Amino acid sequence: RPEGATVNAAVEGVHKNSAAPLQQIDKRSYFHDASSTPLDSLSLEKNTSWAPTALRPVPAFYPLEKSSRLIEDTTPVALAIRLVECLRQLSVHAVYDNAAATASLLTQEHVEMHLSLWNTPVTAHTPGVLVELQRRKGDSMAFHRYSRVILDAAVGDWDDNYQQHAVGSQVDSVVYSKKVQRLLTLHNKSGQDEHENALVAIEIAHGLLLKDRMDARQLGLESLCLLTDPRKTGYVTAVLTSHVVLLGSLQGIEIPGVDLEAVLVDDSPLEEIRQAILSLVQFSRIGEDDEADDGQEQTMTDTEHLTLLHNLALAVLANALQVIETSPETYYEEDDEEPEDAKPRARLRTASSSDVTNEFLKATEETSKHEILSTLIRELSQAGSKPHDACLSAKCLGTICKASDEARKRAKELGAKTVVATALDVGQQTHLKLETECEKVQKVLTLTNMDD
Repeated sequence: RPEGATVNAAVEGVHKNSAAPLQQIDKRSYFHDASSTPLDSLSLEKNTSWAPTALRPVPAFYPLEKSSRLIEDTTPVALAIRLVECLRQLSVHAVYDNAAATASLLTQEHVEMHLSLWNTPVTAHTPGVLVELQRRKGDSMAFHRYSRVILDAAVGDWDDNYQQHAVGSQVDSVVYSKKVQRLLTLHNKSGQDEHENALVAIEIAHGLLLKDRMDARQLGLESLCLLTDPRKTGYVTAVLTSHVVLLGSLQGIEIPGVDLEAVLVDDSPLEEIRQAILSLVQFSRIGEDDEADDGQEQTMTDTEHLTLLHNLALAVLANALQVIETSPETYYEEDDEEPEDAKPRARLRTASSSDVTNEFLKATEETSKHEILSTLIRELSQAGSKPHDACLSAKCLGTICKASDEARKRAKELGAKTVVATALDVGQQTHLKLETECEKVQKVLTLTNMDD
């Protein structure tokens, strides 16, 4: 016979001798259609509770992540209840899919995770539910801190007070990249030259913030987040940077023995930092170049970067307002070498928080032609889809309303009470930090009504 006929006969023989046809895997039940929509606007069921209807078995040849755990003697509903409460305590934004028994997670540190519930195979020695957590994007160290707590909560080993404090303190220390912390480490926090180090760091952040590259802008904003946090830098550094963010200058700050005007030859970079922060907070862009590109179609990557920069700008603004609120008008230096009866030396003098806040509100409206209060209230109204941004907006709104009587009155006129009440409901169901900040704002508005 011809060679081709021999091959065909051999193939037919193989098919005849096969014991059973190969089982085909229905991949449609495991994968959703590809989508270019960012995580914040996913069109899955946005339920406040998670009630998986049925669990799928682990697919054949599917490599489970190491961040997974087998839960015995439990039901999917009971397991989901524990996980939902854990995510609420950790203030993790979750978008649940009951049909697929999955959840898309986003932390305040911009770590994206995917949570899946699997049914163990029938042939498994120990039946139960497999909980798997995958990191899709973000810092790996922050992911592992979250994953340990979430998996412990799935088992039932969850202590609200302890775990919430432990995870919050650990994750807060790695919010920003290690490059930023190495770049802006101030070796002498209590020395006389702290203001010089602060100005150098602000200049570095300014250079990064105004570059065209998105990663450089992110690095600059993360630098400002660190510089406006007294826990990570010196107190003088935080006050100086906060004035730059809010007012675009160092006006109103006095350091005994230091002429800031002589040290700072050109203050135009300080104003550019303020304008960049306001532009990101109010319009999600930096400068006129991004405004000119609005008519062009933006890619998914550009949209994600702008969303991230907007969130970081809100964090910088919230930090700066908090520093101004909590800082005394006169800051005294503590020196262990001086005798106890010696009079402490004034290290820094600033204007009152009320004066700085009112000047910030006035300058913002003159620069952008938009009220910052209106922007914050609008951001807070989107708490259901963007709870992390809403939490930062509530923090800014509460600080401003506490420091300024005019701001409290204007916030009421803009309908802040209704928006805060709605955001508070969202926080009580899904986001603990949002709930806490909304309660503070609500308290400020209520006390104002009683005084009036």
